Amino acid sequence: MKHGFIGFGNLAKAIYLGLKNEVDIEFFYYARSKKDVDIKFCSTLEQLVLNADIIWLTVKPQDLSTVLEDLKKLDISGKTILTPVAGRSIDFIEKHLGKDQLIIRIMPNLAMAYKSSVTAFYSNHPENEKGEDVYNLLGKLGKVVKLEESAFDLFTSVFGSGPAFILAFIQIFKNKLKEFNLPGTLPDELLLELTRGTTLYFMENQKDYSIEELINNITSKGGTTQAGLEYFRSHEIGKHFEEVLNAARNRSEELSKNGS
Repeated sequence: MKHGFIGFGNLAKAIYLGLKNEVDIEFFYYARSKKDVDIKFCSTLEQLVLNADIIWLTVKPQDLSTVLEDLKKLDISGKTILTPVAGRSIDFIEKHLGKDQLIIRIMPNLAMAYKSSVTAFYSNHPENEKGEDVYNLLGKLGKVVKLEESAFDLFTSVFGSGPAFILAFIQIFKNKLKEFNLPGTLPDELLLELTRGTTLYFMENQKDYSIEELINNITSKGGTTQAGLEYFRSHEIGKHFEEVLNAARNRSEELSKNGS
């Protein structure tokens, strides 16, 4: 199978890193300038289309219309169009390429590079076996869930933007660690071990316990954890963080409306 990226930014690089060791996959990319990557560069969009079976639209939302207008001038019959572009619906793409074109919309995150993405999947032709082939391939890059496209805005806020929000929380911990005057990268190493251990704790116990129960297992009555949690809850910090997710979701909805 031949994969062609239109644009080669961070997400395209993550996809490539996650798939590069798969057998029988060949990669191409077309971009404004040649990148320092070990895959074949196409100097024109036409060259990429001729080479690729699956065409990845790895461009910014504001650039998608121009790319689609250029694509519709080429013969893309039999090709699979795969789009991870935030806030741009399949209907938007069909207006350029037609409803008969197989278009798959996904919402992944950069953890694809480590085969640990959580990815939403929707196809405009679910009966097409090529779509199932793509679904199975994405399963090698983490967890994939089939969703109605109407759910993509919320999914984007939680799983597409989620890694950045989690890192923002970790940054708060790191800022607090400055009081220790720890050398070099030691604060990052300690926080990495904290998050790794917490994730492992959750992973090993999530089938038998709710998150609230897992929190309670860490909390001693009258202890330090309880004091912190009482502040967390009395000041509704969780509700404020939910508004962070809502802001991301609203922005995704705005992008969809502006691009329709």
